[in-house]
Amino acid sequence: MMKTIASPLGQIKGHYTVVVVGSGYGAGVAASRMARAGVSVCVLERGREILPGAYPDTLAGVQAELQIDTAEGRIGDEQGLYNLHVNPDMLALVGAGLGGTSLINANVVLEMDKRLFLSADWPEPFRQDPDLLAPYAERARAMLDPSPYPSEFPPLNKLGALQASAQAMRQPFYRPPIAVNFVDQKNPFGVVQPKCTLCGDCTSGCNVGAKNTTLMNYLPDAHAHGAELFTGA
Repeated sequence: MMKTIASPLGQIKGHYTVVVVGSGYGAGVAASRMARAGVSVCVLERGREILPGAYPDTLAGVQAELQIDTAEGRIGDEQGLYNLHVNPDMLALVGAGLGGTSLINANVVLEMDKRLFLSADWPEPFRQDPDLLAPYAERARAMLDPSPYPSEFPPLNKLGALQASAQAMRQPFYRPPIAVNFVDQKNPFGVVQPKCTLCGDCTSGCNVGAKNTTLMNYLPDAHAHGAELFTGA
């Protein structure tokens, strides 16, 4: 059974060296690295801590966890896991919970095509050296542990459709790396993770615990190095 790592907001101290707002990828990385550096770290997450087994698995459950922000105001519970931002020119769905949007995305781990660094929008050092971020991408891979969908697992219709599309366009096909665990393991951060059961609930919240959200790596690592995590902030 996975243990909680967040504390009640009432236990927060009056001072920290570093305050991290949020708990998704950017915030999780910051919390982990700062805690490892030995400074006092406070992580503030507006949502709840939801452990595997407690994510909605019905349409009614999903509806109860939906909050919508519009120009006219909010609809739904502000603690809802699924936060839809409705704007005139763009919609955005983000996660509100310990782990941020990593809780509800597909965890596909694609690196930028190096040709994109040639764009004038990037600072000159990146344009001169497209490999500048390579060491940091490797650090992210080590934490998120992405791997392709195993060939010995049952075939997936979506994967087959992508392969057929690539062949039709005469483009190379490969199985993209995804941050999902396909073996039973206790990961390097002390979290026990069963392997993926192919339930298909990746983007509503992994109730198995196989998906490598920040709740499985960066946040436990930060907590183990002294960071204090608070939800409902």
